[in-house]
Amino acid sequence: MNELLPILLILAGPAVGSFAALLGDRLPRNEPVLIARSRCRSCGTKISGLQMIPLVSYAVLRGRCSFCGAHIPADLWHAEILGLLLGMAAVFASDGVPEAVLGAALLWCLLALTLADLKHFRLPDQLTGALLIIALVLAVIRIDGQMLHRQFGLAIIGAALGFGFFGLLRLAYRWFTGREGLGFGDVKLMAGIGAAVGPMAIPYVTLVAGFSALFLALLRNWRTGRKVRRTARVPFGAALSVSAALVWLALEGGYL
Repeated sequence: MNELLPILLILAGPAVGSFAALLGDRLPRNEPVLIARSRCRSCGTKISGLQMIPLVSYAVLRGRCSFCGAHIPADLWHAEILGLLLGMAAVFASDGVPEAVLGAALLWCLLALTLADLKHFRLPDQLTGALLIIALVLAVIRIDGQMLHRQFGLAIIGAALGFGFFGLLRLAYRWFTGREGLGFGDVKLMAGIGAAVGPMAIPYVTLVAGFSALFLALLRNWRTGRKVRRTARVPFGAALSVSAALVWLALEGGYL
């Protein structure tokens, strides 16, 4: 069974990636997730199970609704591909099955947060809270007989430092400029990220996120022909989530 679980985890990746896209779209809208069936947002027709087969249905339908022909956002298909890749990465980066399962859950949660921030500029509390819980549980299962084992202690310290540093940064920016520059969702997100990567890796996450957010902003302005504005909105939570996934994988692989 232990040999089968990693394979099942990888196979589940596309379906979980699709669910992450669903969470990233519905939670910021305050829409029900589990009790409401998926519908075409153009014609309102319910989508059948055969039209939601991960990786297959989008290609078969050629990215169009079979009822009204409306365009299906490609990010749904991209999320399924990323779900598969993240599941594979968690399996190959982890030492055991429990670590692989929780590691995949951590990466999939970061995927949902990335999609939510890119699409709605929001980081739902359900996802930031889930990220923190997963990170702490992942630290707990690595405890070998001592409640204050180094791994768990570092997770707690990382969560506190991530939350505290970004909270102070948010307050300082608002005090100096008189406007919001960092959302409170980013602050809560950093609690989960800090618990996942530990206090020593928080600077790596921040550095990579800063450069990636700047690159995305420049790329977006280049494509639209607009000038870079200091007050332009940037999905920094998405950049933090992507950076955290990369740093976590680097730590698990022994590269940091």
